[in-house]
Amino acid sequence: MAYKRGDIVLVNFNPQKRAAEIGKVRPAIIVSDTELNEVLDLISVVALTTNRIDDALPLRIRIGKRDLLKEDSDAMIEQLRSVSKDRIGQKIATLHDEEMELVAYGIKKMLNLYK
Repeated sequence: MAYKRGDIVLVNFNPQKRAAEIGKVRPAIIVSDTELNEVLDLISVVALTTNRIDDALPLRIRIGKRDLLKEDSDAMIEQLRSVSKDRIGQKIATLHDEEMELVAYGIKKMLNLYK
C-alpha cells in the first residue's frame, strides 16, 4: 500500500491508553511526507471525528463527506499521532489541496512553528 500525504485512511487507534487519547477504528489523514512514508515504519496522522465543532480553526478543520468517508467530519489537529503501518487499513478518500493546507497550518500553529 502507498501511504500518501493527504490520503484519508482507516486507522486502528486501539488500545486507548488515556481518556484524552483518541480510540477505536476511525478515519485519519496521513500528514507525514510521502517519500519518508516509504522508508519509515511509522506514519503521522491526524484523526477525524464526526463530533464537529463550528468555528474552531486552526485546531479543527471541516472535511466534507466524499468517496468512502460517509459523514462530514472534523480533523482534530490536537490528535496528531504517529502510528505503525500495521494500524493502517484501507484508503477511503483524499483531501483537496486547500484542505491539506489548512491541516498543515493547524499543525504548525499547534507546534508553534510560526514565528
